[in-house]
Amino acid sequence: MRSILVSGGTSTLGRAICERFVKAGERVYCGYASNRETADELAASYGPSLIPLHLDIQDAGSIASSLQELEGLDVLVNNSGVFSVFTPTELLESEWQRIFDINVTGLFRLTQKCIPLLRARKGSIVNIASINALHPGFGGTSHYDASKGAVVAYTKSLAKELGPSIRVNAVAPGLLKAPYLDNENPLRQHYEERSLLQSLVEPGEVAKVVQLLSDCSAMTGELVGVDCGYLMG
Repeated sequence: MRSILVSGGTSTLGRAICERFVKAGERVYCGYASNRETADELAASYGPSLIPLHLDIQDAGSIASSLQELEGLDVLVNNSGVFSVFTPTELLESEWQRIFDINVTGLFRLTQKCIPLLRARKGSIVNIASINALHPGFGGTSHYDASKGAVVAYTKSLAKELGPSIRVNAVAPGLLKAPYLDNENPLRQHYEERSLLQSLVEPGEVAKVVQLLSDCSAMTGELVGVDCGYLMG
């Protein structure tokens, strides 16, 4: 049984990743910053293999305290992230900093502290990037797109620096299916019209790729898109 840490484990994608690993027989630490209720609900649903873990990636002290609770670490899934929409002229520096502090610096804080644990078990890291790192986005997302571009660059550099003891890969999801994206939502319509499969992305499909990257000993420094063919459209 491997030990898996998923930051942002109570989000839509985080829940799917946690579920995938639990059903594969792994021990999963579901990291959350504030949503303890959802973490407890997941633990009640999936049993003792899913362990809620308070983890605030903006707080170095919280990270250090949380990691002391782990029984070793085989896989780190950096899933925590935030998103917002502002035109370049409306975007405040404080919002730029907030996005980067969570999406990039927070990922760095957690990763750095996990490296010794992962190295001890020849583990792996899977970072959640976005197709927005490769595509100009949907308008008003230049700050978010830039942060995910930084995640991709960090992934590739880290893979080179940590190999061969730790593998580092990233997944670039497209637009995920979510309750707020009903059939009349213009963003959904745009995405489905452009994507080759004419569909939004199921979170569980992204989770499958995260699991693959955690397992495949021949993959490092890779960015795998899971976008229903949106970038090809």
